[in-house]
Amino acid sequence: MLKIFQLGIALSLIILIVPQTPTENIVLRKFTETGLFTSYNEAKNFLNTLTWFLIFSFLLLTFTLNIIY
Repeated sequence: MLKIFQLGIALSLIILIVPQTPTENIVLRKFTETGLFTSYNEAKNFLNTLTWFLIFSFLLLTFTLNIIY
């Protein structure tokens, strides 16, 4: 069950990180188009926080699964 969760986090990270380039950020543009955020900076901060949260979650889950198994 935890391995499926780990795979889900890994796929989410790939979807979030790959389109983020210095010249064009498709994910950030889609976030701002949803209307959930009041400004571009708010969407950018949310995306940055979400990306780092998923990275640390993946690392913690990987470490935990390696200790268990």
